[in-house]
Amino acid sequence: MTEHPHADRAVPQDPGPWWRTPWPGAALVAVAVPVMVVASVLAWPDMAAEVVTREAGGRHGASVVPREVSAALLPATLVVLTALFAVVPGLDQRLLGRTPLAQDRSPERARRVLGWTLAGLAPVTVVLHLGVLAMHTGEPFPLDRAMGVALGLLLVALGVGLPLAAPGGRFSGRAEGFRAAQGPAYRAAGLLLVLAGAVTAVAAGAGASWAPVVAVVGTAVAFGQVVLRAGLGALTPRRPSHDR
Repeated sequence: MTEHPHADRAVPQDPGPWWRTPWPGAALVAVAVPVMVVASVLAWPDMAAEVVTREAGGRHGASVVPREVSAALLPATLVVLTALFAVVPGLDQRLLGRTPLAQDRSPERARRVLGWTLAGLAPVTVVLHLGVLAMHTGEPFPLDRAMGVALGLLLVALGVGLPLAAPGGRFSGRAEGFRAAQGPAYRAAGLLLVLAGAVTAVAAGAGASWAPVVAVVGTAVAFGQVVLRAGLGALTPRRPSHDR
């Protein structure tokens, strides 16, 4: 029996499409961008031509932002970020698809992680935009309280997507123990972020001054236990698994 000279070569895995819409974040962006554009249009007649973000002093001059930039920068940034998130999974698969790090890692999981990240960034961007417009118009805007709520929602969204971001790949020995330990650790971290984010959002909405403390402590605990459990996992050599 004659074997084909290239029969033992692995067939390259199809990296899939270049564009992967980052749902559910793209849906929130589709709402957030028109809201910001409408807010800019309504505020435009009352906006000062420019605002000073930093007074002149020492060796630097004053930092001035024109209203054209303030009206368009954040909506445009969110659109560009959405497009970037849509192509990152495909680009990642094409660049790293044949490395041990990328084996058993699905581009669909990366798309969902970026989708939830974008879902959390959308309300933060809207709040920042409204705060910037208020600087130009002089209208009162509860930026601290609104940003506290938005950051809480960001933590919730990151917590939902975090378990999907646990590293994949095929390794052996201590490297595999390090990788495998991160799956349960990421799931626990996601739950902690969701809880911390929900408490932060509610507390900030109620005007509680301790809301940022919950966000900082919750984030530190969530990722601290990931580092701890991954370090302990590295002490236990393991064979490659296929838990991804």
